[in-house]
Amino acid sequence: MSTVSMAWRNIWRSPWRSAVVIGAMALGVWAGIFMMGWATGLNDSRTVSMLDDNVGHGRLLSGSFDESQEISAPLPALPLFLETLSTDTTVTAFAPRIVIQAMAQSGSGAAPVMIYGIYPNAEQSVFSSARKIPEGRFLEDLFADEVVIGQELAKRLEVGVDDRLVLTFQDVEGDPHTALFYVVGLYDGASNMLEETLLYAPALNMAQQTGLLDSSAMASLSGSPPAFPVAHEVCFRVQDPYAMKPTLERLSIQDGLRLEQVEQRSTIHSLETLAFISTPIVIKDWRSISPELAYADNVMAQSLLLFMTIILLAMAFGILNTMLMAILERTRELGMLMAIGMNRRRIFSLIVLETILLSLAGLPIGLLLGHGTLVLTSQTGITFESVEQGLAEFGMDATIYPVTVPEFYLPIAALVFVLAFLSALYPARKALKLNPIESMRVL
Repeated sequence: MSTVSMAWRNIWRSPWRSAVVIGAMALGVWAGIFMMGWATGLNDSRTVSMLDDNVGHGRLLSGSFDESQEISAPLPALPLFLETLSTDTTVTAFAPRIVIQAMAQSGSGAAPVMIYGIYPNAEQSVFSSARKIPEGRFLEDLFADEVVIGQELAKRLEVGVDDRLVLTFQDVEGDPHTALFYVVGLYDGASNMLEETLLYAPALNMAQQTGLLDSSAMASLSGSPPAFPVAHEVCFRVQDPYAMKPTLERLSIQDGLRLEQVEQRSTIHSLETLAFISTPIVIKDWRSISPELAYADNVMAQSLLLFMTIILLAMAFGILNTMLMAILERTRELGMLMAIGMNRRRIFSLIVLETILLSLAGLPIGLLLGHGTLVLTSQTGITFESVEQGLAEFGMDATIYPVTVPEFYLPIAALVFVLAFLSALYPARKALKLNPIESMRVL
């Protein structure tokens, strides 16, 4: 009889005890996989929500603006990059923005804010927050003195639709500028913290107020539907945010060609114009825009494997105890096996195989249960109504949809095997120390 078949038969000599151990292993694997799928779904929900709400999948901006956030550093060669994005089949939408740091004041208080000077249709095609307007309406006229603010900012400043708001900011010369705007709508963002700091204003109005476009440029735009004459950054969406490398490479190549052309024609530009058009473009994916989202993705996998290791480690101690009891009960039998000639290597292999088979027997059951539970809950979702407000603070929906995590199944199987092997070493060593003659005397 082979050692493997002997080990398998020995497992079922005490069927109830073995069934309990196998069931416990299956339950532990099931719980670990379900927690992995739930945590991954929670993290994915937060990531998707933040990308859709305000971050976007990618962003173009001037190198000068990326370093200093100066309002006088708009994106050079804007039409060129917009054409590149519009012809890229992987890019689904893009939205140029003017970005201004400001102070918002009402009759009840003041708050520091970030003004996004936007082109409404483009903004709504990229970001969900621009489409969620529970009160009032979104921006329509690019020249109007209107703003759309977050619901949390409205509560803080105690303003509503049709109320007035005073914004104070710097123009391109660095001089303070104050303007009166009317609140025409409140948006519902994914994160309450962002709702309290971000507001939308018409792009051309902000360009005129800050001096990004002079009077002659504004006059040329007033007679025809404006396109995208100026922006500090361009946010865009792609088909797959986890496969953006080709898109980023194409944009980088385009910027390299642009800088080469600028260098060749440098003699025909003034120094100020040359400094502006020769500024390199910074191209960012969402991981660079929002490092905390990328960090959460990177840490999640390690944390989940650590969590699973702790569960399996606890199971390993249970298996260790079971095998020690089995050795104690079979002391006479093991002594007889050694007395009739079974060598120590085979005794060691027998105990190790019994432990590994006992552990691995529950593994497929746990994997199937865990996968099946994740498939089911990924369709129905799990709602946490009691913590809905707390989840909203971090940009997460109250209903979490777990996801299947097949990428973890092989590491889990490897962990089970390694821990089973380590759990077998002490019982096997204890069996090897048995004296055949004394063991046979045990009743």
